[in-house]
Amino acid sequence: MDLIHYLNNSLITDNTKELDSNKLFLKTSQNSKYAKDIKNYITPKELLKSLNLKTKFIGITGTNGKTTTAFVLGYLLNSLGYSVGIQGTEGFYFNGELKEPKTLTTPPIFTTIKRAFKYKPDFYIMEVSSHAIVQDRIEGLEFEAKIMTSFSQDHLDFHKSMEEYKQVKESFFQDDSIKIINGKWKMENGKLIIVNVGGYDFKVNPNNLYVLEKPIVDDIPMAGEFNKMNFSLALKTASLLTNSSLSTFDFSLFKGVAGRMEIVSKDPLVIIDFAHTPDGMEKVLSAVEGKKIVVFGAGGNRDKDKRHLMGEVASKYADYIIVTNDNPRCENPQDIAKDIIKGISKPYEVILDRKEAIKKALKLAKEKNMTLMILGKGDEKYMELCDKKIPFSDKEAVFEVIS
Repeated sequence: MDLIHYLNNSLITDNTKELDSNKLFLKTSQNSKYAKDIKNYITPKELLKSLNLKTKFIGITGTNGKTTTAFVLGYLLNSLGYSVGIQGTEGFYFNGELKEPKTLTTPPIFTTIKRAFKYKPDFYIMEVSSHAIVQDRIEGLEFEAKIMTSFSQDHLDFHKSMEEYKQVKESFFQDDSIKIINGKWKMENGKLIIVNVGGYDFKVNPNNLYVLEKPIVDDIPMAGEFNKMNFSLALKTASLLTNSSLSTFDFSLFKGVAGRMEIVSKDPLVIIDFAHTPDGMEKVLSAVEGKKIVVFGAGGNRDKDKRHLMGEVASKYADYIIVTNDNPRCENPQDIAKDIIKGISKPYEVILDRKEAIKKALKLAKEKNMTLMILGKGDEKYMELCDKKIPFSDKEAVFEVIS
């Protein structure tokens, strides 16, 4: 069976509703319960094997830092002349150019396979979410390298406990691929390696394991001590993948990542970042000196236990806080704000209209000579309101006021 012919002619589907007598079904972990009576099918592993791709897959997981690490790694590999695909929260990029818009951080496996076949990059860097690991949206892939950037509270609406969340991440690092982890060695007893990441012990396959206990690069073109580790993880991975010395690489032409510690105004100083967890907020807020105003909210229908912790972190580092909407989905925005306020101990106000919140914050920042940090949405172009996506951009909201 010529599966390349089938794929080239759109004769493979992973959707039972699209299946007809001419098409071949791709049976995956996600769709198998809908395909119990389908006899003529292939698996992702079989499809990948038949395509004979030379592409090397790199998986990046972690609560925070995945996107920055992915783009830095892509830049470094590109700089050596390799073709690179990057897949994650920003969409799909090939050699630095956006080819397909963002959907899920880790899309269904068939999407990944089709992209790899179409663009045939030397390296395919992909963000791997904990949801994707549980739902096996990476089935059939053999990774050349895997990276863990960080671990802290998030997604407890899905995983139910930190221990369950940890076990999911832990499961990703049980193969023989190259493994580069931001953590600390804790114990070695011959076979079992324990790596402490964010205060949690992870049992990791010791083969091809590299643990970075501190950054290996200091001079980087992005703000934040935490980004030194993101850059270091990317640098170490690029060195291992290409058998190149660390001194081979140069960050001088790297332009940063949209929505990640992105300076969108200098008067007043306005920084936009995607931070949406207590740990992520702590990292970005502590990275900026001086007096600060922070605008942020929390996603609806998601982990509620982190909301008051986000309020505590904001109070620790900011001088004034404006609580606003951040993808409330189908949850009452007032209820979300109330959860956040429980942790706030600094002067604050609630302005649920995010554009108005940014407008008010810009005025205060200008009057009081303070830095404004707008957190949670990064460079997202929409607001999720129940089943609708309303066009919205933090950056455009800032430009609308200062232009």
